[in-house]
Amino acid sequence: MNLSTTTDTELWEALRNGNEAAFNAVYHRYFDRLYEYGMRLHYNNDLIQEVIQELFIKLWTNRATLSAAVNIRPYLLVSLRGAVYNKLRTGKVQVVAFDQETHDFRAHFSAESAYIKREQLHEKQQQLLRALHQLNARQKEVIYLRYFEELDYESIADIMGITVKGVYKLSARALQSLRDIMQVSAAVLLSLLGSLRAPTMH
Repeated sequence: MNLSTTTDTELWEALRNGNEAAFNAVYHRYFDRLYEYGMRLHYNNDLIQEVIQELFIKLWTNRATLSAAVNIRPYLLVSLRGAVYNKLRTGKVQVVAFDQETHDFRAHFSAESAYIKREQLHEKQQQLLRALHQLNARQKEVIYLRYFEELDYESIADIMGITVKGVYKLSARALQSLRDIMQVSAAVLLSLLGSLRAPTMH
C-alpha cells in the first residue's frame, strides 16, 4: 500500500483492520487541518494539541468498532469540536466561562493566497476581511467551514451540531450580513470568498 496515494476510504478501512501505518498516515494527513480548526475554536496551543492526541488515541483504541465508509475529514472535525467543547465545559481548563452559543470562533482570515489579480482585488479583499470579523462566532464558523474548508452542508451540520436546514439559514444570514456591510452583490461576494484561502497557522 502506497500511503501517499491511498484514498481516505482505503486508509480508513486499513485503520479499522488494525494497520498501524494507515493510522499514522491519517494522523499526518489531517493533523494540520485539525490543529488549524482547533485553534480557531479556542486559542490554547497546549489544549488543542492535547485534545488532538487524545482524539487519535481513542480512534486507535476503538478501531475495531469504528463505522465503515466514513468521510474522514468531517468525522475528525466534528470529533475535535466536541472534544474541545467538552473539555472546556467540564472545567478541566481554567479559562473564561464557556458557552457554545457565545464562545468566539477565532477566524483569522487572510488574503495571503489569492487566485485572481491581487492588484485589482486587494482593497476589496481587505474590505472582506474586515467584514468577516464583524460577524458573530457561529457565522464566522459556518463561513470558514463552507468557503475555506469547502465542506458540504451535511458535513457542516454534523460538525456544528445543527440541522442541514439550520446550516442553510445560518450561511444565508452570514452572507447577507457580509453583503450589507460591504454593499456588494452576491456574485461579487462569492467571487471574493473564492479568492481567499485560510492560512496555515504556525
